[in-house]
Formats: sequence, C-alpha cells, structure tokens
Amino acid sequence: MDDKQFEKRMELLKKSYDRLEPQLDPETVFAQMEAEDATQQAQETVTTQKPPSRWQKPAVWIASIASLFLVGVLVSSYVFNQSESANSEDDVSQEEPQKAGNKKWVEKITKKYNSKRDQIRRELRVSGDELNAFEFIKDADAKLDFYTRNNLHLLASDDQYLKNTEENVLNELMTPRRALEAINEREKLTFDESFEIYRLYEKTVLELENFYSNLLVQYEPLLKKKVDINQYPSDLKVIIEAANNQFMELKVDDQGSFYFKANPINGEFAQDSIQQLHPDIFGYFEYLQKGHLLLADDLRYTREETAKSLKIMERSLLADVNSGSSTYEVLRQSFKNTWLVLLNGTEAYPALTKDGKPHQDYMNFLQKVADGKYGEVMKKTASTILNELQQDNHSDTLAQLTVYDIWTMILQNQETEGFINNSDVTIVSIDESEMKSIYEQYKKSDTETFINQLRPLNMVSLFLYAITIGDESLQKAILMPEANSNTSVLDKVKSLDVFSQLGEYDGIYPMVAARVSGEYQDMYGRQFLIKLSKNKEGNYRITGIID
Repeated sequence: MDDKQFEKRMELLKKSYDRLEPQLDPETVFAQMEAEDATQQAQETVTTQKPPSRWQKPAVWIASIASLFLVGVLVSSYVFNQSESANSEDDVSQEEPQKAGNKKWVEKITKKYNSKRDQIRRELRVSGDELNAFEFIKDADAKLDFYTRNNLHLLASDDQYLKNTEENVLNELMTPRRALEAINEREKLTFDESFEIYRLYEKTVLELENFYSNLLVQYEPLLKKKVDINQYPSDLKVIIEAANNQFMELKVDDQGSFYFKANPINGEFAQDSIQQLHPDIFGYFEYLQKGHLLLADDLRYTREETAKSLKIMERSLLADVNSGSSTYEVLRQSFKNTWLVLLNGTEAYPALTKDGKPHQDYMNFLQKVADGKYGEVMKKTASTILNELQQDNHSDTLAQLTVYDIWTMILQNQETEGFINNSDVTIVSIDESEMKSIYEQYKKSDTETFINQLRPLNMVSLFLYAITIGDESLQKAILMPEANSNTSVLDKVKSLDVFSQLGEYDGIYPMVAARVSGEYQDMYGRQFLIKLSKNKEGNYRITGIID
C-alpha cells in the first residue's frame, strides 16, 4: 500500500470516527472498514494488483484499537481535569471568606492596639520616639507582629482563640497605674489574683523609674536650690506630674542626686484600693520598692528599717506556693543573705566590741528578734544566740550560722500544706512495710556498702525505722560523727505512725523533711528537717536534725 492509499484509508477512518455514537460497536467499525477496502481494491488496475499482504488487516486492527484507546484517554483526562478544577474552585471559594475574616481580625486588633498605644504615650507624657525606645513597648510590638502574621491561617472556628490572643496582646501595653487600676475596689483578691496584679505592675515600673530619673539630671542644679515648685520650668513640672501619676515620689540619695521611686502601698500617691490585695503579696512590692537591702557586706538602710522589710518579705516567702519561680528565688536570696549579715553584725552595727564582748545595742536587737518583732522565722535562732552570748560572751550557733541554715528555718515555718513548696521536691507517704523491706536488705548486706548506695530519702527512711526499733548501731552508721541530732525528741518516737510524709529537697545539700501526723504535732512539733552532706569518701550521711 503506497502513501496515497494509506492517506486515503486514514481519511476514511476519520470519517468513521466522526460518526461514532456514545456507545461504540467495534464489529460494526471493522465491517465498514472491510467493505470500503473491497471497493478500493476493485478500482485498482491489473498491473498494480499484488497478492494481499497477510499483515495488512492486523495492522489496521491495531491502529483502530490504538485510536479507540487514545479517544478514551483524552475523554477521561478531560473529565478528570474538569472535576479537579471544580474542586479547586470550591476550596478557593471556602478559603476566601476565611482569609477575609482573618484579615478583618488583624485590622481590628491592630486598630485597637495602636489606639491603646497612643493613650499610653499621652499618659506617660512622652514623644513617639521616647515611647518606641521603651523595652516593654518593643516587646508588645513584637507580640502583636507575631500573632498578626501567624493567625492568618486560622479557621472561623478558632474565634475563642482569637479573642484570647487579642486580650493577651493588648495586656502587653501596660503601665504601673493601669496594672493597679485593675484591682476591684469592692472585693478582696486571692493571693494568685494579687500576684497577677503584681506581675503586671512589675513589668514596667523599674524601666519607667529609670526613664524619669534620667530626665532629672539636667534640672539637678535647680532642684538643689529647693525653690518653690511653682517656680519650676514647665518641662520639669510635666516630668514630675507624669512620674507622680505612676505612684513615683521624688527622692534624693546620699550623694545629693535626685531620682524617682514608686511606692504604691503606703506612699504619698497610694490609692485606697491597694488594700484589696492579699496581704501576703506585699513582700514582693516591698522588695521592688526597696531593692537590694545590702551594699556589699553592709546595709543600705538602717538596721531597724532592714529588719522591718524582712518581716514583710517573710510573709510572702511563707505563703507563696509558687516557690519554684524566679521571683520567689530573688526574694528568698535577699532574705537569707540579709539576715546572715544582720546577725553577724556590720561595720555600722557591729555584734561585738573590740575586746570581744557583745554590743549592748546588738543584744537589744537580738531580744527584739527573739520576741518576734521582726517575724517568726528567726525567733528561735536569735533566742539561742542571745542565751549563748549571755552565758560566756560567745555563740557557737552564730559562729556556724550559714544561709543554708536560714533556708531550713524558712522551710520549718512554711504555712502551707505539704511543708515544702518547691519544684525540686519529691514527696512520699510513710510506708512501714517498705521501710521494713529496706531494713531486711540492710541486715543481709555489708553495712557501709548498703548505706552508700541509698538515696537521701531512703537513707532517712531507714534511719527513722532504726529509731523506732532501737537499732543504735544502724543510727550511728547513718549519722556523721559530728552530727547535730535532736535525739532528745526523736528518742521518744516508738512508732512510724508519728510521721505522715517524707519530702526530699534536692538543693545544694539534700534535705529531707519528715512531716509529723496531726495527732502527734503537740508532742513533736510540725516536722523534722534532716540535713545531709557528703563525708570524706563522697557518700551522703545525716549531718543534722532540726525540729
């Protein structure tokens, strides 16, 4: 078959496909093709006739089947693409309102944010550039930017999340006055509610104190003249009014420099609603207002002022159950370090005279501490030191006193359930059967080897069990030779029912508190604090017991 015949046959095939019905019948197609082939052969001349090739018909069949397959593929592809296109359009139609809604939320919160931001600028009496330089404003701007960029993908069902996000972002725009204005004047707040108020107040007050204090530098010559405030230039009046509005008072330090310090609790500009805060929160405000109580190894304030501040801080330390927080840790460190300096004496308030005898004013101070004038935590220690000094002008308790000892005194006076409030504490109930099991293992083992492998909590458990059964050799093996143990009280313990819980505090030195059951507290006190440290071989042993 030459090229012309092939082209003609293809033309016939095309006409046949143009007449195809939706339901194609292959047999009919092949019959038509054979009839047309016969007609074509009759028209050919004799000289060109050749025996029909045995490959001619199969070739046509193959071409026909391939054409049908191609038509099917094209039709299927078209239908699939149309369906996919329709689905894509549906998705787009659903996403568009969602994106539009989220963009509307972004516009809404941005408008509210900028409005509140400008209100704060006017409240603080600062310029736009000065406002932008505040760290708390930078933090707030960054938070707004983060949430407005990352909430565009949220669904309409996330409305509550968006509301909470909006509240959180707007709360970043805060001033000391706005924080305390959140106090409900008609209701007493819980400690947690009061702490949240403190957290908002603390966020900005120190930065604003520094800002307004720095603005005073150029006016110090005028301020030192002590002229009437009405004679101050208008710019200085604006600074003072803005600072006063944030509960800040104009002060002068020992070097004659002027500065602002906020005192919202009992200062000149304190508001009545501050008394609605829980009284246990005031220790945090006291520290924020006074700052560090020490300057190197001396006091920044008088001994009397310092002791009064420590009493206020003590109440917060004893009441706050969030003692794992950094805020609590700062207060605790200040309390421990300052009391140690107070009791050891300073250059301005020495404990001893040059000839080694106690100063009378120091003894008077100890008496006030022992009487509870400056709190509960240090009463017993002050009383012990006072008695020892009165006897022979020397106190072993004072000579050996450390900040760690003061920390144990805080734990002894904890007023909350569970006696130790710290994230690094393991608390377990007393299980006599478990203690007995540990004791039986001990009896089958080498004493030192067995004790060395015990963790502090199990060591104390074994020690208490040894006391109740009268095993003095085991008690001696667990105690350091120089241990200061309160055996006079513990020797009376004949049953583990006396104890309800053990709590292991994993500090610089491990410590275990043994909580006394309620019905025995009149006889033994609330708890025993058992201190441990490592011996020369590097193994823990009990070094002291405090009731």
